[in-house]
Amino acid sequence: MKTDDVRAHGVHFVGTIPLRDSEQVFRAVSGLLGGRLKRLPDGETGPRWDWIWIQVPVLAAHPDLEGVPVQLLDRDSTMFRLRPGLAPEDLELGNIGYADYALDSYAVFRALKNQGVIDPGVRFQVNLPTPLAIVSVTATSGAETALEEAYHRAMRHELERIYQGVPHGELAVQWDMCLELLMVEGVGRPPWFPDIWAGVLDRARRLAQLVPEDVQLGLHLCYGDYAHRRSVDLDDASVLVELGNRLRESIGRRLDFLHLPVRDDVDPTTYLAPLTELRLDPSTDLYLGLITDHGGTDGALARIAAARKIVPRFGAATECGMGRRPPEAIPELLAIHDAVTAPH
Repeated sequence: MKTDDVRAHGVHFVGTIPLRDSEQVFRAVSGLLGGRLKRLPDGETGPRWDWIWIQVPVLAAHPDLEGVPVQLLDRDSTMFRLRPGLAPEDLELGNIGYADYALDSYAVFRALKNQGVIDPGVRFQVNLPTPLAIVSVTATSGAETALEEAYHRAMRHELERIYQGVPHGELAVQWDMCLELLMVEGVGRPPWFPDIWAGVLDRARRLAQLVPEDVQLGLHLCYGDYAHRRSVDLDDASVLVELGNRLRESIGRRLDFLHLPVRDDVDPTTYLAPLTELRLDPSTDLYLGLITDHGGTDGALARIAAARKIVPRFGAATECGMGRRPPEAIPELLAIHDAVTAPH
């Protein structure tokens, strides 16, 4: 079988790419894969490689919050509660950093696009954790609802700043939905709301409504990659398919792209079989996270060949972001992207 017969169509980058800075990310990725990209993140370089944990120092500096030292997963951390007497609706988090990062990176993105380094049609992709995810590792018991609502308000303000600085027709917003999947699976912190599915879907709808129709919206579903280890080993993609279908039906607006992770240590045909039940609109780009550190190009092509028997067209990605890898591992991963994909 020729490589061209089984290549995926297009490339998606989930978020973190641990290179020096956004310019190095933009140049490295565009130089190798430019014709296969619809959207390009800035790599979440610097402290953002640690995903939601960057919010701990933001909350620690807030005068209306009290910190409680905890041992969470394998690290010393801090969880937070409101100071006594503060009404939950009065908690305003202020600048939580995401707009600052995005606007700084967009200036580099725009300059490189003007130079022809980045293709004209590629959108600038902003990746954001959900408030639920942040609160799962930062709120003490009983403070979850107040802190989550404060983060929802803060994310709205961050996005408003981004919308003012980035043309809508050049922008895509991706919500990273990891803790939502883990809650549905009964893994990790229990939810602080009574109906898990209803709570997850209502929160996704509210976040989707923060994205204007002329800005692309994407969802990255994830089963965790803390310390480069999955938080749950799914037997197959059935819960991903169910969550993807329910999200599509619930969010109340167009879904432009969806990313689903693929395990590399199980039979791909068995794992991917539930994708026959995935109900996406024809305009939604599907990306399967089947590029991993194991098996190289041949392993990725085998997983792509298995997927092609179930879904006719999809793009390729890694399971999660690349941020838990050393920078020297990135060129090989980018080379695999190059070898196993064709243009959209």
